[in-house]
Amino acid sequence: MLSVKQKKHISSHTKCRGCGKRMLLNSSKYCFYCAKLAKRLHNEHFRAKARKYFWAYLHKRGRRCHYSGILLEIDDDTSPWYLVFSRLDPADKAKIVPAAAFLNEMKSSLSEKEFWYYVLALDDHREKHLKVKKIPLVHWQVGSSTGDKVCAGCWRAPALKGRKFCARCARIAFRMKHDRLFRECINEIWDYVRKYGFVCYYTGMPLELDDPKSPWYLVFDHWMPRDPRKIVITSSLLNEMKSDLTEKEFWYFIRQLANFRRHGSVVRKRKLAYWCRPYR
Repeated sequence: MLSVKQKKHISSHTKCRGCGKRMLLNSSKYCFYCAKLAKRLHNEHFRAKARKYFWAYLHKRGRRCHYSGILLEIDDDTSPWYLVFSRLDPADKAKIVPAAAFLNEMKSSLSEKEFWYYVLALDDHREKHLKVKKIPLVHWQVGSSTGDKVCAGCWRAPALKGRKFCARCARIAFRMKHDRLFRECINEIWDYVRKYGFVCYYTGMPLELDDPKSPWYLVFDHWMPRDPRKIVITSSLLNEMKSDLTEKEFWYFIRQLANFRRHGSVVRKRKLAYWCRPYR
């Protein structure tokens, strides 16, 4: 039997193996919240090195987003602030960190360095009207003519013989038809192309028309998420970063993230009007 002195030294508390916080002694080695994360890590088959890296991060910074410092949601998988596991580098399976669901979508297939480059470049474009300069993306994956008739799309190149579009506009017209865009949207896109050319609506960057695997490939973006009444052209990269955000929300978080990166200022949450992406 234990003496009275020995009993006094027996604690009813222990430390969580995940976050390192003090918790009541029980059969689990994790606290209530970390137990949920441990189950998800197991179900998503992360390697031992990745789990070790994640717990080391959580022990140091808690359940805060790596990219914004915001405290993350554990239970509501429809929340934009739902904690998801984000790879710092798409090719490195050993380093995962907690991130807000919508910021992980915004990061897409970019490395951390590439992501912050474009966040800061987009902020400078918005605030200082500086040109966004392209840089090569290491892990990006997404998947003339005859006659004198002017192309009905761009109004610049001669149309193909017997057709109303030039070669490049014919491909764009086919894609718009295939995507079943409204006639009003199609007309607005052609008006934009005639005025500005094949450049991104959000940044003015020239778009790639031939290579679907390029991050600069022209795609059609819902200006307001899931609203088919207004479609704009942008790059595949920007379309991934914007995800289910409105243009106003997108630029708001670009500014917040840029300030967080530059000055360490707090990223302030804002209710997202159209975000609804369950992660379970």
